[in-house]
Amino acid sequence: MRELPVPTHIKEEVIKRVSNKRLAEEAFRYIKLVEKEDGTLWVKEELPSTDNHALMFMVLACVNYTQRLLRGEELD
Repeated sequence: MRELPVPTHIKEEVIKRVSNKRLAEEAFRYIKLVEKEDGTLWVKEELPSTDNHALMFMVLACVNYTQRLLRGEELD
């Protein structure tokens, strides 16, 4: 397994969809893609602390949106 950064076009699409864009940009610092041995991509989050609840929920939302975009789903 190897870690990859989230592609810029996916970040931009997710950030367009959320209300707090600055917080979403910060959330993507804790999100990476993991390429498994079979070539599938999974979204991984590594949030060091869950004390900041707003950031924690934004990370989870961005992970969800990123995973959906990777599967080819539309964000509506």
